[in-house]
Amino acid sequence: MTGTRALSKYWMLTNDFTQNPYPVLEYVRRESPVCELSFPDGGRAWVVTRYEDAKAALADPRLSRDVHVHYRLMSERTGRTMTPPPEEANHLANLEPPRHTPLRRAISFAFTPRRAEALRPKVEQIADELLDRLAGLPRPDLISGYADPLPVIVIAELMGVPADAWPDFLRWSTALRTHSPTEGSGALDRNIQELSRYMSALIAEKEREPGEDLLSALIHADPERRLTSTEILSTGFALMTGGNDTTASLVGGVIAALLAHPAERAELLAEPGRWGRSMDELIRYVSPIGNALQRVTTEPVELGGVTIPAGEVVVVSVMSTNRDPHQFPDDPDGLDLTRPKPAHLSFGFGIHYCSGAHLAKVITEIAARRLFERFPRVRFAVDPSELRYQQNVVVRPLEALPVVF
Repeated sequence: MTGTRALSKYWMLTNDFTQNPYPVLEYVRRESPVCELSFPDGGRAWVVTRYEDAKAALADPRLSRDVHVHYRLMSERTGRTMTPPPEEANHLANLEPPRHTPLRRAISFAFTPRRAEALRPKVEQIADELLDRLAGLPRPDLISGYADPLPVIVIAELMGVPADAWPDFLRWSTALRTHSPTEGSGALDRNIQELSRYMSALIAEKEREPGEDLLSALIHADPERRLTSTEILSTGFALMTGGNDTTASLVGGVIAALLAHPAERAELLAEPGRWGRSMDELIRYVSPIGNALQRVTTEPVELGGVTIPAGEVVVVSVMSTNRDPHQFPDDPDGLDLTRPKPAHLSFGFGIHYCSGAHLAKVITEIAARRLFERFPRVRFAVDPSELRYQQNVVVRPLEALPVVF
């Protein structure tokens, strides 16, 4: 793409961009690093593409993640009053201080790297069970059969959900991933209501009979860290949406990347201790999060030399920041497992850094390692150029990943 070619006003919403975003992002970073994007409904957003500008945006309190601010803006744009349901309105990702601060403290205390590490044997067991189901198929799909269900089941296990409810959790998770506040689908609403009723009953059960799970830890925390039932319910919804779809996108992307890089895959299999150390570079390269969750400016903000007015949507292109040559000067478009300290922004930055980042790494590491250990000859069943990504404004999941064992 040359410096004289004009961008479409819907440039980030096209299928061409979804399938191959990096040439466009390279152009935007160079020519218009804080770039306007139009939406078909007449709205607009400002897309931040450079690493340093993105860190500044993610840390700036004038760029709000408060869900009530977002719904007020949607109400103004649609001409009808819209309010967030309680399942969306009471968890970390959708709140700002002062409400965000005690929630963050409570969840960080319960949702620790140690708890994620303790799940390793269970994650490996679930991964092996899913691979067992795929082993006899002539052309298994590693997205629908592996990358999608694995994090749903692991997070259900983390929350203390009985195994007989895992199929329902997979169905609810799929419905929540496609939920839009402006979409009036009765089926989606029913799924959300079903999950809400189930989670409310599960929380009540954990209040009576606590276990060694995350919900019990939140319910029975010390008084200064204790959340309300509504906050715990909302946190469960956040795990079911942000936790599942982000990790599924990451698992599928990392496996596809290692299928396309046999030398790097062989290095990891020869030195298993390198898997954990290589995860951040794999995450940087794959960028499972295309764009960070939208912010809304509460007052005018200058980013990258552009003054963005109050009441505007700001989108941080994580895909772009993770390939910014100013931050990653040595072959930013390449996969280099020896790259020192690849400080990607896939899990955010500042107070909204993802609480589940460590668990996502554990799940992805085990998923990829067990696949390649058990099936060292696994290969693409199609030419890699035929792989397609789903259109999604936040995550970047593959539609399918057919392989031959």
